[in-house]
Amino acid sequence: MERGSLVEALKRYPELWPEARALLETASELAAGLPPEPVPEGLEARVLRRIRRVRPSWGRPLLAAAAVLLLVALGYGAYFGLSWTLALREPSTQVLALVSPEGVPVGRTIILRDGRALVVLKAPRPSGRVYQAWGLGEGAPIPLSTFRLPLKTFRLPPEAKALAVSLEPPGGSRRPTDIIGLPRP
Repeated sequence: MERGSLVEALKRYPELWPEARALLETASELAAGLPPEPVPEGLEARVLRRIRRVRPSWGRPLLAAAAVLLLVALGYGAYFGLSWTLALREPSTQVLALVSPEGVPVGRTIILRDGRALVVLKAPRPSGRVYQAWGLGEGAPIPLSTFRLPLKTFRLPPEAKALAVSLEPPGGSRRPTDIIGLPRP
């Protein structure tokens, strides 16, 4: 009997459903009791060849590139950290606390003799704002670059002897609006 005819008969005579279910269960039990069919000779090798052809071959090069990038990043991080740590041994290196106008510590700045400076802040910036560094000397604060992460290096202008940090709108400001860190020895 064709499937279509069987479905039509079961619709017309719903009382046949219990017998149809019983027949399906018996057929299933019979099928489960049959010995497995042997796998044709060479089928596994053919399937594996097809998979290897279809599978992209970029997996290993991508993994190798990721490993190289990780090693480079780790090496740069180690060099960066070591160079600033070694600079702390120099007598001309200044380490200044950055404190809020209320006197609460917010970070540190390290200033080297050649004018390079490292700022390390304790807390992330609020959303929609950026940090901006300011060179401090004899006159008005000198606007330096803005930054988003709480770790940044700068080159101070020759007239600047210290560094302050403020929170500004994206793009920065010409004058500090919300100072969060002032230098204190």
